[in-house]
Amino acid sequence: MKCRSFAALCAILACVACSKKTARQARALPDAVPLEKNTHTWYCFSDGAIMEVDVPQHAPLQPENPWTEAVRISSASSSLGNGTAAPNAYALVNRIGVLVFSGNSFHLYADAEIFANRTVGNLVFQNDTPVFSLYKSTFFNTTLDDAQNMHQFLVQFDVAQRLAYPLITCADIGLASHSEVTDYVWDGNTFICSVKTVGKEKNEFTYLSVQPKVPLLALSGANSRNNLLISSVDQDVFRSLVVPAPFETAPARLKEALASLEEHAVFFITCHTAGGHSPRNYSNQHDGDVAVPLSGNALIADTYVCVLFSDGTTYIKGALYGKHIMGNNTVRAFRLPRLPADYKYSSFAISGTTLYAAWEETAFYKTRRSGFLSVDLDAVLYNSIAGGTF
Repeated sequence: MKCRSFAALCAILACVACSKKTARQARALPDAVPLEKNTHTWYCFSDGAIMEVDVPQHAPLQPENPWTEAVRISSASSSLGNGTAAPNAYALVNRIGVLVFSGNSFHLYADAEIFANRTVGNLVFQNDTPVFSLYKSTFFNTTLDDAQNMHQFLVQFDVAQRLAYPLITCADIGLASHSEVTDYVWDGNTFICSVKTVGKEKNEFTYLSVQPKVPLLALSGANSRNNLLISSVDQDVFRSLVVPAPFETAPARLKEALASLEEHAVFFITCHTAGGHSPRNYSNQHDGDVAVPLSGNALIADTYVCVLFSDGTTYIKGALYGKHIMGNNTVRAFRLPRLPADYKYSSFAISGTTLYAAWEETAFYKTRRSGFLSVDLDAVLYNSIAGGTF
């Protein structure tokens, strides 16, 4: 089973951590202003569709499934856009399709043929086009593939056509039916992939470098096999790309956004770049520190940087699309509505002046209800609804 990320491991540790550690973790972030009720709307996934709800715990009950098999937002980020309209944001909805956010509106593009029987994740961009991977978790998913199934590895979402198209299959990179690319890092030129092969006695992990000989988006089922440079790499090469770097090495803009955090604050950040390649991971945990890290996601765009922690605490600095710089270029902090126990915020994206934050109900490695919160940042940050704080 592939671990979601280091952040997922942090969540697992949090489930078994003692209350003393949890209390220390909660004090790591300074107080933030809560949102007013008229600035946000809750949505959930139900029967393959999106429906509005008053609070997450009132969403229709959903079957409890391992996170690889559950309907949930597995990855999200924002594009750069072309400057003529607010940049779109995208979210991958596991087992359903691609969710496209355009300003304060959104649409779910379902595709049962591609999404129904595989786990989706690793959203990145190439030339501002969303690209993502598919794989089967053989530990939880024992269904047999249809004879027509192409055993996909990499897929692009055509923004103009609103359709998902295969780029590279597992066969294109020499993998048999019992092997899956469970994770990758893409730097714009090369994929460094982690491959899991299921054996009779044990499972084996190997690592591949996959480099397109033509522009990535020019690949297709018809030409991919002959247009890829493939070689083996050591495990250490892959690990060096995914192991969190010290937070002091993070981009200056990200460190500025979190400058108000106490020096001893223990956290882990997955940092996305709008329209960018694979995110980078940073940790502010040191040897001997037993506190449970608070996980978060960051988004660095041309004109702003935003950080959302799993408890809903949010930091943002800069200017949103079509808006002036907030508060003399100071960091603004607010808190999304508190979630019930066993719920958390995860991925997020911003389109125009609307923030979309994924939420899910979890029980260790399983997921129940899930959906997203839409937040009107124009009202929160520019119209001073929150008591004039901003």
